[in-house]
Amino acid sequence: MSIGHQEFLQIADKIGREFCRDALWDKNRCTWLGWSMESVQYQMSTCYRSLLADLYSGTSGIALFLAELSQFTQDQQQSRVAEGGLRQALSIAPKIEVRQQHGFYTGQVGIAYAAIRAGELLQKEELIARGLALLSGLQYVPFDNQMIDVLSGSAGAIPVLIGMSQRYQRPELLELALAHGQHLLKMAVTSEAGTSWHTVQMPVKQNLVGHSHGVAGIVTALLELSQVSGDQTFRDTAMQGLRYESQFFNSERGNWQDLRIMSATNSAQRESYYLGWCHGAPGIGLSRLRNAKLVTDNGLILEDLDAAINTTAMVLSQSPLSKLGNFSLCHGVAGNAELLIMAGQKLLRPELTAIAEKIGFDGYDHHMKKGLPWSCGNGNAGETPNLMLGTAGIGYFYLRLFDPDAVPPILIIAPGD
Repeated sequence: MSIGHQEFLQIADKIGREFCRDALWDKNRCTWLGWSMESVQYQMSTCYRSLLADLYSGTSGIALFLAELSQFTQDQQQSRVAEGGLRQALSIAPKIEVRQQHGFYTGQVGIAYAAIRAGELLQKEELIARGLALLSGLQYVPFDNQMIDVLSGSAGAIPVLIGMSQRYQRPELLELALAHGQHLLKMAVTSEAGTSWHTVQMPVKQNLVGHSHGVAGIVTALLELSQVSGDQTFRDTAMQGLRYESQFFNSERGNWQDLRIMSATNSAQRESYYLGWCHGAPGIGLSRLRNAKLVTDNGLILEDLDAAINTTAMVLSQSPLSKLGNFSLCHGVAGNAELLIMAGQKLLRPELTAIAEKIGFDGYDHHMKKGLPWSCGNGNAGETPNLMLGTAGIGYFYLRLFDPDAVPPILIIAPGD
C-alpha cells in the first residue's frame, strides 16, 4: 500500500466529519440536504432539496465516500453514517424511474456498487447481499434506447456487471452485461466516418464524443466485453467508434470537439471545446488509458492517450486551481486530475502524479487554511454534499491522492484491476 501525504487524509476526514454532523436520521437511515442541478428544457437549474438515492448526487455516493474514508480513520461514526446512507439509498432505489434503473451514476447499478463496496470495507455481509440482489433483479428490467452512455445506461453498467460477476461467481451478471453489449450493437449508428451512438435528448451537431456521454465510454465498455467473451464483434464495433471519434480531434488544441449545442446563439458551424471528465480530453484520456490495456500496441489509442494526458497536464499545471474553476469530479479540477493520478500510477510517470498532488495542495491552501467553502460544480449555488458535483467527490479525490492503491477510481470502473 502506497500512503501519500497526511494533509490529503486530513481534508477527507474533515469532510467526512461534516457529513456525520449534518446527517438527518430516521431510525437507522439517514440522508442530507443540498443543492442539486435539475434539467428544465435542456437548461440546468439549481434547487435545494433532500438527496435522492443515486451515486451521482444522492446518498449512496456520500455513503461510498464515507466507507472508503473509514478504512483509514477507523472512525465508527463514519462507518455508522455510511451504513445509514446506504440503507436510505437501498430503501428508495425501487422508486427510480424504470428507464434509468440500469444506470451506474444515475440508477440502481451505482447504488448496488456502493452497497457492495461498502459492505466489503465495513465487513457487512448484508450490504453485499442486498447490492448483489439489486444487480440480479435488473435482469427483468427492460433496456431503454436512450439510456446507453456511461453516465446513465449500458456503457456504465457493463464494467460493474463484469467485475461483480467475476468477484462473486455470479454468471447471471455476466449474461446481463453481454445483453447490454448486444443492446449497444443494436443502437449503433454506422456511417462512412465510423460508428457512433445517439445518447442525449438535447440539440447536438453530431453524435457526441467523450467518456461520460459519448463514443469513448461506449468503446471502452465494448472492449471490456470483447476481452471477457472473446466476441470479435464487440471489438470491431469499438474500433469503428474510435475511428468516428478521431475526426473531431484538433491537434492544435490537443482536444476533441464538444458537439453539444448549448444555446440558440451557438452556431452549428462554430467549433467549441471543453475540458472535463464529462466532455473533452480528461475523460477521453481515462477511456484511452483503459483501452491501451485491453488493446495492446494500437497506434491511434496510444496517440490519443498521449494527447489527452499532455493537454490535461498543461492546463492543471497552471494552477492555482486552474484559474479558480470548480473542484468537482464531474466537470472540475478534481475530476480532471484523476487522469493524472491514474496515468502516473499505471504508466509509472511520477511527474503526472506530482501535478495532481499540486492541485491537492492548492486546494488545501485555498480552502482548508483559509476556511473558504469548496467550489462545487452546481452553477455557483454553494457547497453541496454529493459525489459528482460536491464535497463527497472532493473528499474522494483526496483519498485517491492519499492512497490510490486502496481507493479505486470512481470516474472509470476497470473490472479485474
